[in-house]
Amino acid sequence: MINTNTIGQKMKCSSFSSTSGVQESFFTGISTDGLPLKEAFNEVAAAYMAALNENGLDLSTQQFMRIYISDVSNDEIWILESELYKIASKSAFAILQQSPLGDAEVGILAYHIKTADGTFQKEFISSDKNYNNQSVLAKGQNYSLLWTSNYIDIGGPYDSYKQTDTIFKNLTRDLAEHDMTIRNNTIRTWIFCRDVDNNYKGMVDRRREIFQDIGLTAKTRYIASTGIDGSCVDVKTLVTLDALSVKNIQEEQIVRMMALENLSDTIVYGVTFERGFRIRYGDRSHIYISGTASIDADGNTIFISDIRNQTERTLDNIEALLKPHGATMGDMQYLIIYLRNRKHWSQIQDILTTRIPESVAIIPVEAPVCRPNWLIEIEGVGAIPDSNDFPPFA
Repeated sequence: MINTNTIGQKMKCSSFSSTSGVQESFFTGISTDGLPLKEAFNEVAAAYMAALNENGLDLSTQQFMRIYISDVSNDEIWILESELYKIASKSAFAILQQSPLGDAEVGILAYHIKTADGTFQKEFISSDKNYNNQSVLAKGQNYSLLWTSNYIDIGGPYDSYKQTDTIFKNLTRDLAEHDMTIRNNTIRTWIFCRDVDNNYKGMVDRRREIFQDIGLTAKTRYIASTGIDGSCVDVKTLVTLDALSVKNIQEEQIVRMMALENLSDTIVYGVTFERGFRIRYGDRSHIYISGTASIDADGNTIFISDIRNQTERTLDNIEALLKPHGATMGDMQYLIIYLRNRKHWSQIQDILTTRIPESVAIIPVEAPVCRPNWLIEIEGVGAIPDSNDFPPFA
C-alpha cells in the first residue's frame, strides 16, 4: 500500500514498503506561483530537506532527481549557484526545460531507497562534465539499480539520428561496466527531444535500428518509455536520455502491460516502446506507465483539438493498462501531465481532480507531445504488493 503525506503546500512524499524492509519514496514539489527564480530554488530546496527529515530520510538515500524549469539555458547560472543544485548533485540528476504549469518557476521529482540493514547503498557516481552523462548505482542484496541521467552527445552533430546513436552507445558502455545490457536490464527510458515536432523522427528511426540489432523486437519486447519535448542547457543538444536499469532481473519478471481493446501496440505506427511494464519482485511489483495519450485500438488520435475529451481518453487508457494487473490510479506514486498548450491547464483540472485520487502526486509541465495533434500525454510510476518465487526487492 502506498502511503502519502504532504509537507506544507509545496512537497508531497509517496512511499511504498513491504515485509522485506525496503522503503521506496518519491518526492514531488513545485515552487510558489510568482516567486522569482532564485527564491524559488531556495524554497524548493528547503521544503525538500524538511520533507526528508519528516520521513526519516537524508541525502544518502537519494538516488535520482529531475529538476523542471522554464528556460534552462538562460537560468543555468542561477541553477549552479543554488542550494537545490548542491542537493541534486548527491544523486543522478537532470535539469530539464519543461516549464511547470501555472506561474511556478521550479518543479522537482526525486527517488529514495531506505533499508533497515543498509543495503541499496550508492556505489558509483560518474559525470563527464558538470551534470551531463551521470550514473548512480544503488547496490542491493538481490538487485542493483543503475540510474543514468542527462545523457547527451557532447559536441555531436546537429542531427537527432546521430546523437541518438551516440547516447545509446554511451549507455551500452556504462551498463557493461556493471555487467548489464540494454537488452536484458534496461526497463525504463525517458527521451527528451528539443523541438520534438522536427527531431523526434530521427531519434525514433535510430532507436528502432538499435533495438532490432540487440534483440528488442515486436516478438520479444521493447522498453517502457516516454518520448517528449524537452531541452538541456546545450542548445545544440537535440536528444537527452534518462534511464533506469536493474541488475540480476530475469526476463520472466518483466511483464508487458497491454490493453489492445483501448490502444494499439506502438509498432503499429512505427515506434518501438512498451505501453508499460510491471516488474515483479517477490514482495512487490513496480508499475511503469509509458507516455500515454488519446489513442484508439488502431493507433489513431481521437478527439482532435478537444483537450477535455483527450484528457478523459488518456486516463481511460491508463486505467485499462492497470486493470489486468489488479492496479488502479490510487496505486500510482506520481503522474506527470504533459501539455502542448499551457493555456489548457485550467480547462482540465476538474477532470484530473475527479479521476485521480488526491493521494497521487501530479507534476504538470508544458511539453509538446511527439504527435502534433496530441494535446496531452500522461506517464507515471506505481507500486503494488506482490507474492511470487522471485527474490524480494532488496
